[in-house]
Amino acid sequence: MSPILLALVLLADINVAGSIYVNQPTLVTPVTDDEQAAVLGDTNYGLNAEVAFKVVADVSEHVSASAKVCFGCHGFMADMAYFDYTVVDAFNLRVGRFPVPFGEFYLRHDPANHRSATKPLPYEMGRMLRRNQFNLAVLPEPYPDNGVELFGTLRGESVEFSYSAYAVAGLKGDEGTGDLDFIRSRSEYFSDNNRTPAVGGRANLSFPHLPVEGLRWLSLGASGMWGRYDDLDELTYLLAGVDLYTRYERVNLRAEVMFRRTEIPDRPLRFRQEIYDLFTQREGFYLEFDGPLFDRFEWVARFDGFRRVGALLTTSNLEDTDSNILRYTAGFNVIPTTGIKLKIAYEFWRFSEFPVAQIVHTGLVGTF
Repeated sequence: MSPILLALVLLADINVAGSIYVNQPTLVTPVTDDEQAAVLGDTNYGLNAEVAFKVVADVSEHVSASAKVCFGCHGFMADMAYFDYTVVDAFNLRVGRFPVPFGEFYLRHDPANHRSATKPLPYEMGRMLRRNQFNLAVLPEPYPDNGVELFGTLRGESVEFSYSAYAVAGLKGDEGTGDLDFIRSRSEYFSDNNRTPAVGGRANLSFPHLPVEGLRWLSLGASGMWGRYDDLDELTYLLAGVDLYTRYERVNLRAEVMFRRTEIPDRPLRFRQEIYDLFTQREGFYLEFDGPLFDRFEWVARFDGFRRVGALLTTSNLEDTDSNILRYTAGFNVIPTTGIKLKIAYEFWRFSEFPVAQIVHTGLVGTF
């Protein structure tokens, strides 16, 4: 260890946190063995786990550093490794590898930070049913990337405005498939595969003090992102979304709508259909309610969906150029002691192209 790094470690105020989540998915819909493999995929077939470990060091009044590693269906990954330079609350600089600020969920993707046993469908990763057929949904979380971010918060008496603007390496993909490759985006070096950085931003308007009795908070957000995903630096992707959060008494309400438009190559022989538009579009939404139930219990109810529109590759497992998924979730959590939570959730999946599926998730999460 260098003397400078050792001095920073000794002088810094260091905080450590983390979580461990073990989940057992149980498909309750009767299916054949071959069909079960198609529905569950590799990451949903049996017991799975997510582990996160985070260190935050306050180096000085204006400088802090954060690092986090996580393990899940994507393997080991550096979820964050960055430093923040705070000039004032309204202006901060972040440099390194950080969670890309898109939507309301990106800071809550850790299982310890949300009450549901799984993620909202637009952001789902390893626990999405038939994920191989759809190549996941819109933007699987976590999505960390390397780059620079400017962010800040301006506070008034009755309103707060938060913003972030960033340039990052961007998501990777393949011109041959005409789509993003999320495994490649996480595992193939931590560098850009083309010359064009992805750019984007997020704005959030919050009202912490509302005149309506019982209404504790109201937050409205909007996010956008643009980049190029192929090695030749020619094909673009565009994401946009709006989100809402409010709390009435002890009940939280979260809602979000988002889409991703991905440019495809002008290669007619690769697709089954005649190409009219050189892009595919993915749309997603979720509506979620949750809250405490007595002292040691919690509940969650969620309705979410996903839609894919566009030409299909000749090798695709889908048949319809307009295919969708709807999911209904009901969950119940038990908190036996501080730092331990048992999550139980029932999910009903309705596919436009495939038979319905029902699955029960039983998970145990510990935090420290």
